[in-house]
Amino acid sequence: MSTTGDRLKELRESLDYSVDEFAKMLGISRSSLYRYEGSNEPRDLPITLAIAISENFNVSLDWLAGTSDEKFRIKSSLEEVLASLSEAGKKTVLEYAMFVKAKENLENGK
Repeated sequence: MSTTGDRLKELRESLDYSVDEFAKMLGISRSSLYRYEGSNEPRDLPITLAIAISENFNVSLDWLAGTSDEKFRIKSSLEEVLASLSEAGKKTVLEYAMFVKAKENLENGK
């Protein structure tokens, strides 16, 4: 199972940030980021920083902690997007979702 440090490094690398860039975005020092990522002197990630990372990069706290493989907070993201749409936009999203579901059912022989 992945550790928080592994997940933090995976996130940084998937976003193609250097250690310096990512540390600056998080408001921490380069050496702190290395420690959180589990280098020579591993350090636990403070919950306030974990929450900020989760919110800013839309990743699940469970994923960041290494207890889940569900990386993104999809449900909350969808809810936020839907809430921002007009009624016509919501209808369009629903119609498209139904189309995708029907297509997947056909592909899976259902």
